[in-house]
Amino acid sequence: MKKILYLDCPSGISGDMFLGSLIDCGLGLNRLSSQLRKMKIGDYSLKARKVTRAGITGVKFDVIYKKHHGQEHSHNKTFKGIVKAVRSSALSNRVKERSIEVFTNLAKAESKAHGVPLEKVHFHEVGDIDSVVDIAGACVALEELEIGEVYCSRIVIANPAPATAYLLQGFDIAITGIPYELVTPTGAAILKTFSRSQIDMPPMRILKTGYGAGSIEIPGRPNLLRSVIGADQADGDTDIVTVLESNIDDMNPQIYEHLIDRLFEAGALDVYITPTIMKKSRPACVLTVISEPSKADILSEVIFEEAPTFGLRRYTAERRKLERKIVEVKTKYGNIKVKLGFFKNAISAYSPEYEDCKRIAKLKRIPFSAVRREAEAALTRGIKTEKPGFGK
Repeated sequence: MKKILYLDCPSGISGDMFLGSLIDCGLGLNRLSSQLRKMKIGDYSLKARKVTRAGITGVKFDVIYKKHHGQEHSHNKTFKGIVKAVRSSALSNRVKERSIEVFTNLAKAESKAHGVPLEKVHFHEVGDIDSVVDIAGACVALEELEIGEVYCSRIVIANPAPATAYLLQGFDIAITGIPYELVTPTGAAILKTFSRSQIDMPPMRILKTGYGAGSIEIPGRPNLLRSVIGADQADGDTDIVTVLESNIDDMNPQIYEHLIDRLFEAGALDVYITPTIMKKSRPACVLTVISEPSKADILSEVIFEEAPTFGLRRYTAERRKLERKIVEVKTKYGNIKVKLGFFKNAISAYSPEYEDCKRIAKLKRIPFSAVRREAEAALTRGIKTEKPGFGK
């Protein structure tokens, strides 16, 4: 069972709101505290209490600490110092990797905002204990709650800090005139690192719902972040992709190969061309690119640079995939990799790897089809001699 976290951000997001919402979903405060104690960053305590914002109850999470003015604390407010503190901690490797990824995204945004090299970024208030706890705590929370994927709604912002504006590039936002900072740099860095896409709530069975409260009461608006944890019980793997499409009717067909190569180099998941007939009976092609949401902007730029198009369509789609595994079968021509697809724990599709078959066919000077047939036969023999679930 894969768990999904959906973040509803009608009043923005901050690190303490994120942790408050997950505590409201069942994350144990004592467990969170014991995990964070593995990182030696100073004397502090964690507090979580129920509060009401615009008539809705949520959890207000706080880090209580004594500010230090010594040399060590000042050093740890640099990007290098914080990374060193995370790496030297006894946190799990996964939490360390994720925490450093969040801080790296934040440091890159601060570097752009203030025009300083990455290694010289000084986080100021972001380097205080509470923000370090918020970021490392967010990563602990995702691990403790076994969250597999994170999605978010459109984000409402007001008066964003320069770093926040950089971190939210590519996100759908709504501007409000409220005179408060709704999205903090820490909250934006968490979204930048973990959110796969902005969509309406994905199909799932809801397990938990929690609310994380902001520091102040905003008139007429619940200052809350809502977290919804759900389970995706579909067979196979499901994810969200961005689909880019463009009609092209005036490009030299030889250029398609170059365009497709560039798109794959830029991270496209798939690219294909579909012949079509446009208005006035003009023959044309529809270029379709399947992309991870985070790479859609880069791939759009490649299309505009290489193709004579005036626009493209862009939409979000749910992609359902069979569970996959690569196995290697022994044939009389040599070992060949075969991709297996599983549906309800049984093999429902398979395909010998093209490059392996091509290499052997060329080396042995035999037909490609003969190599492929031999790989399929070897796979069938393996399935018959193995227990159910061969290759799993």
